[in-house]
Amino acid sequence: MSQITGNWPEFVKGVSARIDEIIDDTKNYAPSFMSSGLFKQDTADGLIYRTTGVTGLGYLEMFAQGDAIAEDRTYPAYSTEYVMNQFGKMTSISQMLAKTRMSELESKLGEVKMNMQSAMNTLNRHAWQILIDSYVTTDSSSSFPIARLSDAVAMVSASHPSKVPGVAVRSNIVSGNPVLSKDTLFTAVKQVKEQLNGRGLPINYGGKFVLVVPTALEKTAVELTQSILKPDSTDNNINYYNGIVDVMACNYIGASNGGSDTAWFIIAKDAGDQASLRYVNLISPKIEQDVDFATKAIKVSVDAAYAFGYSNFEFIVGSKGDLS
Repeated sequence: MSQITGNWPEFVKGVSARIDEIIDDTKNYAPSFMSSGLFKQDTADGLIYRTTGVTGLGYLEMFAQGDAIAEDRTYPAYSTEYVMNQFGKMTSISQMLAKTRMSELESKLGEVKMNMQSAMNTLNRHAWQILIDSYVTTDSSSSFPIARLSDAVAMVSASHPSKVPGVAVRSNIVSGNPVLSKDTLFTAVKQVKEQLNGRGLPINYGGKFVLVVPTALEKTAVELTQSILKPDSTDNNINYYNGIVDVMACNYIGASNGGSDTAWFIIAKDAGDQASLRYVNLISPKIEQDVDFATKAIKVSVDAAYAFGYSNFEFIVGSKGDLS
């Protein structure tokens, strides 16, 4: 690196040019949760973004000649309010370091890329906080707030209400919170497929699923879903889950990150607008640099504004896995 010069402004320009190159190298970074097929991304145009909906109409009703056709109406569904929060981090390169210790300057320049890596790690951590807090109605971490459906129960609950008169509460928790096994996994898959909407009608999901587990359950999950033949059997039965259920082992939802090593979730994959989990983006992660006039240090920051939460519960089923 041949940037040593008696002209400080020119030297700063050289360092800034290096920083710009690094920033350009990180422009295609993306958080891994976005490739999971489990999140819908929305773009906010204000500080609050709301998702609302209505229940559909019921089945057609038979009517006799001369009788009037039965009139129906839609009902409002529960909404979610996503409040945009800003997140950021900053590092600095001092004038003295930049001018006198070139090897350390190279190391410091590496921190520029780390800024964006930190942003991606933060987005991933925040995204999976939805599952960590899925059995409670309040945030377990003020650093990672979750936007919740306005039905006043946890995301995974046995008592989701409906605004339509006469519709019974619905459940998206596996009864008894069983441990993960081939039978309980089928129960969860079946539960999503048979789930009812706010009108009390089937949601009719017929797509694939992702089994999301902490790393402690990864071996079990892979053995259950990815073997060609039925697990734990000497018969030549095919494995029902192979090709239907993918596995995502996520260290962010495990006990080491405030989650659980026994909880597991079955979630509809690539559900589009019906996806339960949401990432609402106001400002995408961006790196900027400037020279501090007072200290002469080159400061590099990364910041973003967004929210995470869920806008429905019908396409996800969970079990705490603790037999509670």
